[in-house]
Amino acid sequence: MTYRTRFQYLFDKATDITQEARAFLPSDRRLPPLFFVTDPARTPHPEDIAALMPAGTGIIYRHFGDSHALQRARLLRRIADDHGLVLLIGEDDALAIEVGADGVHLAQKSLPRVAHLHRDHPELKLSIACHDLDTLMHLADDAPLQAVFVSPVFASRSTSAQNVAALGAKGVHDYTAATGLPVYGLGGITCDTIGELRDCGLAGIGAVDAFHIAD
Repeated sequence: MTYRTRFQYLFDKATDITQEARAFLPSDRRLPPLFFVTDPARTPHPEDIAALMPAGTGIIYRHFGDSHALQRARLLRRIADDHGLVLLIGEDDALAIEVGADGVHLAQKSLPRVAHLHRDHPELKLSIACHDLDTLMHLADDAPLQAVFVSPVFASRSTSAQNVAALGAKGVHDYTAATGLPVYGLGGITCDTIGELRDCGLAGIGAVDAFHIAD
């Protein structure tokens, strides 16, 4: 299976799995059904991956202080424009605005920033990470968020997922049942595991290692 074929398979499966939940989303809540979530260690050249992704996919570029973040974000913006992709920038709203990204993805600790960002930059699409059910249940259904990423769905190599129990399909369903916000699953989702998420109520799926390509 070529990389392009694998990425198309993931996109098709994500589209199928999330179709029911997405059917009820208002137009201002719609983000792609599948996101490539970058990681400097595991996907050091995200631009190579982005160029192979099918139209309609999303990218969350997390630079974690990379000194070349501006240049890489600009390149990802050009690729997104050329290939019909949606680009979110992790945490860095200033960078998102500078490169003309579609939105910002925030860490759970940045939840207090959501209202201010929406007020100051209503054009930006906003998503946030969520690692516990209590936090999700305290989010109002009308919060200005296009997506809430819950994790880890399955065992993951992510640093934040170490020593954290995976949610599994049942745990994911508990999250989607607790909110009217669009819930995306992240963590350990690959071509082999994505099928287990059918009927969980997810509005979208994010992945890191599933998009890895060999140097």
